[in-house]
Amino acid sequence: MPTWAIIAVAGGVLLVLGIVIVIIAARKPSGPPQVQCGGCGRVIMPQWPQCFFCGWKPAPPVGVVEFLNGPLGGQRMTLEVDLVTIGSVAGNSIVLMDPAVSKKHAGIRRAAEGYELADLGSTNGVYVNGQRTAKRILIPGDVIRVGQSEMVFRVGQR
Repeated sequence: MPTWAIIAVAGGVLLVLGIVIVIIAARKPSGPPQVQCGGCGRVIMPQWPQCFFCGWKPAPPVGVVEFLNGPLGGQRMTLEVDLVTIGSVAGNSIVLMDPAVSKKHAGIRRAAEGYELADLGSTNGVYVNGQRTAKRILIPGDVIRVGQSEMVFRVGQR
């Protein structure tokens, strides 16, 4: 085989190898998303409760209710305090002017396992995804009905 042919084949192999390296380098990394520590800047795993290097803890997710219909239809409320009460009179965190809503109808409290919804002894009950409930941990996407108001529970960052 002539020398020029060997050089041409070697050049072609190097070209293909270079293209493969560029394609591999351009790919996005797979695996869990990386979170950067707000204290020391190191990468921490999302499932870690805190940075193992400096002890920084990310802000916990905050609950949000988006009203689908009823007196507050179209509005969005952030559950910023540990206990949010829902009722028909002033003094509740969320006031629903609705004759089907009790004075103190329901409460949503921040718990270790998430947000917990509880009926506070209402006459007409509290419904989650169409099922009457006395108490339950909310899951993002749950639809809560109190009187004529429906709201969807979501979780986001502060």
